[in-house]
Amino acid sequence: MTEVGAVELSEWAMQRIYATALTPEQYVATEGHRQVQAETVCPRCGKADQLQRHGVYERGITGAFGQVLWILIARFLCLGCRRTVSYLPDFALSYRLVQVATFEAFLDGQMGRRDVQSQHSLLEDYRRRMTRYAEALWRTVGYGFGLAPPADGEGVWPWWKEACGGLGSAARRLVAQFRITFFRRYQCHQPAVV
Repeated sequence: MTEVGAVELSEWAMQRIYATALTPEQYVATEGHRQVQAETVCPRCGKADQLQRHGVYERGITGAFGQVLWILIARFLCLGCRRTVSYLPDFALSYRLVQVATFEAFLDGQMGRRDVQSQHSLLEDYRRRMTRYAEALWRTVGYGFGLAPPADGEGVWPWWKEACGGLGSAARRLVAQFRITFFRRYQCHQPAVV
């Protein structure tokens, strides 16, 4: 299976990751994109109370059994800088099809799960990319999460789990604090020059 929705956003758009207790299935069923509340301060220009709802975009995410679901991602427009900010639920990783819970299960060795089995080759690719990018990531975050392990692949996942409690919270913190992901630095996580 190939990645879905991996087109990088333009310099005009920014992506944030927010915490949610919803699963992808619950997000679809309850129209989770409608429940998203924008930050009170624009993460691009720093102006308060300027973000207004500005539509949605669609992207794929795997469900509990590895099937592809289509979810809507809420977008907001800042009236101050005229840039958009989209809010990705933390069950999803930036530009990745497989949901966080499935990737965590794979990293924990739970190979018997149906979702892990159905996405196994893609999950292997995620792990390879995460391991390959670890050294660059450590250089960026420094001691922001504590002393990092050697970037040899063996200690990467256990360290993230210990440092942040899980992949979703680690991804959220990486994007918010360091403007980077497990796999690379994307333009949509960078501040705009306004």
